[in-house]
Amino acid sequence: MPFQPVQQEKLSQGVVRQIELLILRGLLRPGERLPSERELSERMAVSRPSLREAIAELQNRGLLVSRAGSGVFVADMLGSAFSEPLIKLFATHDEAV
Repeated sequence: MPFQPVQQEKLSQGVVRQIELLILRGLLRPGERLPSERELSERMAVSRPSLREAIAELQNRGLLVSRAGSGVFVADMLGSAFSEPLIKLFATHDEAV
């Protein structure tokens, strides 16, 4: 049985994974606004810097968009075909298939 070392995950990666799963499961829909940074960090029991790091990564991957003065929203990833961010999201989560 091939065991592999267990690596501790950064908090921000746990936040990324949780938000990805919520998007995949349809609990966070395209165009939906995420709770405020303060509320989200309290709900997820992570520091605000860890949350910011996760949100920045998800924005870079095209899954979230920030609108000045309005907040952070789930990107509209569905058009006439699957978008690149959505394809990558499916590729990294077996349960999406």
